Amino acid sequence: MTWLTMLLAGLLAAIVGGAGMLAIATLCVKWYRISSFEGGAGYYAIGLTLLGIIGGFIAGCLAARFGVGYAGDRWTVQLGWGVGAVAVLLAIVLIITYMAADHVPDKGGRGLTVAWEIRLPVESPDAPFGPRGNPADWPDEELKLQLVSVVGRTPRGSELAAFDRAAFRQENGQWILPARVPLFTSKGQFCVNLTLGGRDDGFWPPFNGFPHPSQFRWSDWLRTNKGRDKPADAAATMYRFRFEQAPPPG
Repeated sequence: MTWLTMLLAGLLAAIVGGAGMLAIATLCVKWYRISSFEGGAGYYAIGLTLLGIIGGFIAGCLAARFGVGYAGDRWTVQLGWGVGAVAVLLAIVLIITYMAADHVPDKGGRGLTVAWEIRLPVESPDAPFGPRGNPADWPDEELKLQLVSVVGRTPRGSELAAFDRAAFRQENGQWILPARVPLFTSKGQFCVNLTLGGRDDGFWPPFNGFPHPSQFRWSDWLRTNKGRDKPADAAATMYRFRFEQAPPPG
């Protein structure tokens, strides 16, 4: 009866393993953005389900046999050890896949946007942007803000911000350029590549993929990389940011 019970435990564990891996595969399709093009997501789910069935049967049988040595040869012990072992393995797989996935940050079920304001130096004949006129008239290739996710010094993804040209304004002789970009990942360190009036600049903003509640308010004005050596803030290109909930769809 011990071997028969072991096989029964393996069959039950195979059912649990297949069902569990199907559920995990369904989540992974979303977490890892697996395309359904030409049935890719479906094949992925079927493959993991079969792996769960086969692995569940093997793990269930082995765990049932170990259970005999540790807790006796009652059929309930073998079934419990077989199914329990597969349940533990499924939980481990779920945790690993969740931790490894690239989750898009959200708040209240809605995505997050980084709002920026870029402040140009005071206009003067000697200022780098003074002679260029209204920044709203700059062509797209001369006005860019790119948010980049960097892991181990390697860029792994980026998004271009949309500048609200109609909202460009002047304060105390300085142009302020609003822009917004989606927070597209929770992984990596962020850097920003700037092109202003055809001149390249950039900075490393002090945030990660998990915004603090205080970061939903405007930050202080901070200097860009090329603004650090300027004698005064008015002579430097500066930026500030805050996080916002993305607007509801539709």
